[in-house]
Amino acid sequence: MSNLTLRRSIVTAATVLSLFGGAVAIRAAAGWTASSGPLAQPPNAAALVDQLKNERAHADALADELGQVVARAQELRAALEAAQAKAAVDAQSATGLAAQLAAAERKLADMQAQAAAMGAAPGGAAGGAAGPAASAPPPKNDD
Repeated sequence: MSNLTLRRSIVTAATVLSLFGGAVAIRAAAGWTASSGPLAQPPNAAALVDQLKNERAHADALADELGQVVARAQELRAALEAAQAKAAVDAQSATGLAAQLAAAERKLADMQAQAAAMGAAPGGAAGGAAGPAASAPPPKNDD
């Protein structure tokens, strides 16, 4: 039985030494952790309340600015729509005026052709004389 007692004593001693080594390792790790960075002081409640009030005031100011920006954007959109409508009306008017101008130019050309024919015909309105006044086209009006 002496072998059994010796073996139990060695196992017990090894267990005690393992526990002691683990405790030393834990203390060393705790020391390294503490030295690597001290714990920061937790913020006090009054400072947090003040910071919250400041953040709320800032959020309210931003909300007001956002409302102003939205209102300005709506104004700009309305102005743009009005300008687009005016441009469409102006384009229609320009198309109509271009058609009127083309018709007037055709009418003028017809009248000039008739005047030239009358001036060249014997016994016409110019008395058969095709003088410079009868053959010259009427002056253009730049208005």
